[in-house]
Amino acid sequence: MVHSKLIDLLRSFSNREWKAFRDFVDSPYFNKNEEVVRLCEYLSTLAPDFTDLTREKTHQALFPKLPTDEARLNHTMSFLLKLGEQFLVVESLENNNLIGDTQLLNAFIDRDLDKHYTHHIAKVNKRTAETTILDVDYFHGKYVIEKIESIRFLRTSSRVFNQNYQNASDSLDAFYLLEKMRLTCYMLMSQTIVATPYNLSFTEEACRFIGHHVGRLATPAIEAYYRIFRLLTHDKADEDFQLLKQLIQQHNAVISTNDLQDIYEYMINFCNLQIMKVREQYVVEAFDLYTGGIKTGMLLEKGHLSPWHFKNIIKLALRLKKFDFTEQFIREHTHLMEPQFRVDAEHYNLAELYYHTGRLSESMMRLNQVEFTDVYYSLGAKVMLCKIYHETGDFDALESLLHAFNTYLRRNKLISEDVRKAYINFISLLRKIRTAYTSKYPEIRAEIGQTALLTEKNWLLKIIG
Repeated sequence: MVHSKLIDLLRSFSNREWKAFRDFVDSPYFNKNEEVVRLCEYLSTLAPDFTDLTREKTHQALFPKLPTDEARLNHTMSFLLKLGEQFLVVESLENNNLIGDTQLLNAFIDRDLDKHYTHHIAKVNKRTAETTILDVDYFHGKYVIEKIESIRFLRTSSRVFNQNYQNASDSLDAFYLLEKMRLTCYMLMSQTIVATPYNLSFTEEACRFIGHHVGRLATPAIEAYYRIFRLLTHDKADEDFQLLKQLIQQHNAVISTNDLQDIYEYMINFCNLQIMKVREQYVVEAFDLYTGGIKTGMLLEKGHLSPWHFKNIIKLALRLKKFDFTEQFIREHTHLMEPQFRVDAEHYNLAELYYHTGRLSESMMRLNQVEFTDVYYSLGAKVMLCKIYHETGDFDALESLLHAFNTYLRRNKLISEDVRKAYINFISLLRKIRTAYTSKYPEIRAEIGQTALLTEKNWLLKIIG
């Protein structure tokens, strides 16, 4: 019973929701079954943990003078579960103006209550006019309301130009373009991280339209996602990156927080890809985006910082030789991550710091304390160990690690092809350096410079002088 759908649902209730749900179940409009009321009251005394809950005790609480009747108990639980689901629907109506407005306005039309309709539509239009955030919810809401208005207008003036139809069409276009570009960018980004094929239908047509109407779009967010699309699909999209930076600086007041968070993520990912291609100007760009995103909260999800963002900030700071900043950042910001990530993140990133400041034994000690539950922590740790073994002259350990690393990369299906290639190229070139005569170094140096996808390119160049 503790793991039933009913108890799982009730565990999700807050204190306020529990109080409201008890009133809901006690209302004769929704429920006239007294046994269901008693079950709700009994379960409320055990919430939220339900540690002492058993079927036997529940049956005794509901039917103290009756013999065990499993079917009756199951029926009562099932009825309470349906009421719980109905309660969630009613709660969502309370929290979603659009659903409530739509149902109410349609009811007024069906009942020919013109005064009621006119009064309520005025309130809806006033609320819409006061909205400053132009996101998908805004345009979807405008489309729904304008469509209701157009249908009502059609009933009274069928042969007159219907402006509401035009407004509904414009809002639908804005909603479609914004949502289409958001979803397209998500799917494209997903493909660069994990090998996941998507069908990107109508994307070319949408991009062609947006490209021809830049500056005249319903919201700057559409152009923002269009620029992101270009970042994801063009090898060098520096102009689009700069235009996107300007766009969010000038129009952040009308772009939703969710969209701004997405935009920051995409811009950072673009910078990281450019850094992998050794375009050094993007190191500073990425560092500024990260530190600015933490300061404004744009990179925090429910108050928490992603451990991968944390790791990347450290790598960028070390690349910029901000060693004091790095140590202070680790000490002061580890708590921003969720508890399950903090220990690994602290050990791994201190290992990075110690490596870059020449404290190699301390670095290896920290790496030995990391569990490597995440694939990208594992990749980073393997590269760091390769560098330490090479620099300390432990070439047997290095060769063994390179062999295991190569096998890991070829077998792990969760690593995208670009990332896989960058690390495989690292292994191949490090082996060449290890076995080549110094007379071959100029040739290897040229190959390093010409390899587009390569992690730790600067380090490889450094070890061959």
